[in-house]
Amino acid sequence: MTLCTSGEHEFPVEDETGAYCQEHGVTLLWNPTDFAWDDLLSEPGFPRRAQESTPGATPSGS
Repeated sequence: MTLCTSGEHEFPVEDETGAYCQEHGVTLLWNPTDFAWDDLLSEPGFPRRAQESTPGATPSGS
């Protein structure tokens, strides 16, 4: 079992997709093998434009 990040106890709900603690409102999701940040970071129906940098990337010229 995984320990809750907001308390010193195990998550009461945990399965192959993640874990949840109702007492603290904490949800952990396990990364699937086909996980891609771009799937989460672009708005649905609006793919990221080529000139947009990846979040966390240093802007050119810095």
